[in-house]
Amino acid sequence: MPSPRFIAIAIAVCLWLVAVGAWFFYAPMPPAAAEPADSRSLMLGGRVRSFALVRPPGLQPNAPLLVVLHGSLMNGPQMRSMLGTGFERLARAQGAVVVYPTGIEGHFNDGRVTASYSARTLEIDDVGFVRAIVATLVTELHIDRQRVYAFGYSNGGHMAMRLATEAPDLLAGILVANANVPTPDNMGWKLAVGGTAPPVVLIEGTKDPINPYAGGRVTIFGFGDRGTVLSAPDSARWFAQRAGMAAEPVVDTTQPLDGLAVQQQDWGTPPRVRLVTLHGAGHTVAQPDYRFPRFLGATVLDDRILQAAWRMVDQR
Repeated sequence: MPSPRFIAIAIAVCLWLVAVGAWFFYAPMPPAAAEPADSRSLMLGGRVRSFALVRPPGLQPNAPLLVVLHGSLMNGPQMRSMLGTGFERLARAQGAVVVYPTGIEGHFNDGRVTASYSARTLEIDDVGFVRAIVATLVTELHIDRQRVYAFGYSNGGHMAMRLATEAPDLLAGILVANANVPTPDNMGWKLAVGGTAPPVVLIEGTKDPINPYAGGRVTIFGFGDRGTVLSAPDSARWFAQRAGMAAEPVVDTTQPLDGLAVQQQDWGTPPRVRLVTLHGAGHTVAQPDYRFPRFLGATVLDDRILQAAWRMVDQR
């Protein structure tokens, strides 16, 4: 029979492991958003595709639309539970409609050819999915077709970039968190020819354990190879050069925010491409309502980055 000392040590070790696990993995969700979400669906390619719809009180005709694209192994309602408070606060100030689409088996087909998830291997038409959502809401809610924006996190960020490059007529601007442009060997985007590239904001953490700030291979802690990506600065330059601008930014400033140094680099006057570098932040979205699990890295708990990003893309 184990001695009392051994039992006491074992209990202490177990409690220590529980405390460490809780510190790294526990991340309580923010309070539920006040407005209910409508669960919607449409048929596309023989599949029922779903999205959650949130409209602000007193919705007016010609309202803008924000499409919020979730990360890997998530769905639209989960994305709303995690980050909807901030997005909907931002949207209410603009009188905007917010939608949270759901990918196939937890993913969008973001065009990275190395990715092995079903959305890619089945060649799911997620560009067509977002087009169908926009067309539906133009008809039903009379949203402003010229003020459709997308925010994407991780896999959703790659999807937002794919939309901006394949369907620049669809979006008036994109906000991307924790996603870099795929390297040429990993890029399956069908780049649109002609037209005006929408404004792009890239928000990247230098300590991101999944999407490497300096570029390289994207995995989920060693699993689920997504192929290689450019660095965050080279991703911004890629968009700037695609928009016909010089490779180097015209504005480069740094300021402290929530204990971290935040660097902003803008291309164009007024800016058309922005890179926001969160020095020391991880695979997280800067906003004040949800602290991501610590194993994903530090979270900047502040609204101002997203607010400034919205102002940049919504230059009206």
